[in-house]
Order: sequence, then C-alpha cells, then structure tokens
Amino acid sequence: MRHYFCIVQIILEINRTYLMIIETNRFLERINYSGKAASDLLTLQKLQRQHIFNVPFENLDIYYKIPVLLDLRTIYNKVVINNRGGYCYELNSLFCELLRSLGFTVSMISGRVTSAKGGYGHEFDHMALAVEVADTKWLVDVGFGDFSLKPLAVDCGRVQSDGRNKYRIMDNIYVNGKKYMSVEKWNEGRKIFQPEYIFTLIPHKLQDFADMNDYQQTSPDSAFVRSLMCSLPTAEGRISVVNNRIVKTIDGIKYPQTIKSDIHRQSIFRKYFNINFEIPEPILVER
Repeated sequence: MRHYFCIVQIILEINRTYLMIIETNRFLERINYSGKAASDLLTLQKLQRQHIFNVPFENLDIYYKIPVLLDLRTIYNKVVINNRGGYCYELNSLFCELLRSLGFTVSMISGRVTSAKGGYGHEFDHMALAVEVADTKWLVDVGFGDFSLKPLAVDCGRVQSDGRNKYRIMDNIYVNGKKYMSVEKWNEGRKIFQPEYIFTLIPHKLQDFADMNDYQQTSPDSAFVRSLMCSLPTAEGRISVVNNRIVKTIDGIKYPQTIKSDIHRQSIFRKYFNINFEIPEPILVER
C-alpha cells in the first residue's frame, strides 16, 4: 500500500510538472517569444518587451460590467487561451507567475497612481513587480499602458531609457508619514520628470489587491468604469481605443479618428489588437 501511494505521488508530480511546462510554453507562444528562456536580465528584458507588444492593456470586461476575478486560472484562460488583454492586477500577476516558472525571484508590489490633481490613489491602487536579477532589484510593469518597455533598475536618481522615453526612480517620498519610492517619466513638452506612481518594495499576495480590484470595477470614481480603453505599442508609436475614438500615434504625432458604431469598434479590436470581443447584451430589469 505504501509503495502504491508513492507511485501515485510520483505520477501526480510528473503531471503537475508537465502541465506547468505546457502552460509556460503556451504563454511564451502567446507573447511571440522565441529562443531560450533563462532567468537572466537579457531574458527578462525580452520577455517584458514581447508581453507589452502582444498583450493589450484593456478594460473591456470592466466597461461592459463583466466581473474581473483575481484567480490565476481565470486570468490565464482570458489572456493566453482567449487572446485577451487586461489591466494591472491581471497582467502583472500572470506575468509574475510566468517569471517564477522560469526561475526568477519576483514579488508583487503595491503602487499608488499619481492623480491629475497631484495626489495619489489608494494603497493597492496599482500592481507592479519587483524582480531580483544579478544582485539588482528591477521594477517590472506590463500593466500600466504607455510605460517603460524594459525593466527599470531600482537605482534612485539614475536616468534610464527604454529606447523611447526616459525614466528615473526617486526615493524618500513621504505620504501621510509613510515612505515610498516614485517612478517618474520624462515630459518632453514641459522638460521635466513627472511621477507616474509611488511604490514600496514590500512583497504582497494576489488577494491583497482584492478590495481595490473590486473598487476599480465598481466605483463611479474609477477611470476603468468611466472610460473604455484598449492600447498597444507599435513599431511607429502606439495605437489606442478610448471610448469612441481610435488614436494612432506615429513618431509622436497623434492621429485620432471617430469610431462610428459598436460593430466598427469590434472590427478595430480584431484588426489592431487581435481581440474577438462580443459586446454583451444589456440586462433588462423588470419593473
């Protein structure tokens, strides 16, 4: 009997490992990654770039009131199997699992996004990743839309470029007595660095973000509730859908066009983002 249970345990472990390898390989196919995937900086840079160029930052589910669940299997099916995108909690948590499966040391961290009025969002307002490679911590973020295409070294004050824009991480940012770091992006028009969000390197679990995930998809104050968005970088710049407009950015110049109907919007999702999304019928409430 003991021998039997040992054999069963071995079979289960083989099946678990096999499943993990198949899912990892399918994820790599989803982001069009080719070549060896090692747990080094070069691989991390390539993985991040491939993910950002192939998985849209989008909130279609939230906008059309389809619940976003913080469950990795559900997120995996949405992004990898069904060829969708998502927002920070979905994209960064799933990317975190991919990196871990490849041997990276990585943790989910909380960020607070800078508001238009100069303040910051709530704790867990945003999820990013901290990855340790070659004795250096790197800020990795595949779920913030128009952001760095490559990992940013947590080396405060150092100006870093992703080939399109300049970034820097600053420390000693105090908000309500708590110490944060800030990631800043260069604003060419104003000739200054502007904060994108503040963060700490404290590791968190996925469920720590559950309350803010609920808030982001239900609160009338949430930008994800108020506006439809879908965006990807391109070789020339970026392409984005925002509500009833499609905006193509080419060499820094924006070319907006009006989206004429839901059918037109669906065709845009298919053509530019490879997303087949059926707009759900509104739920009729009996009076």
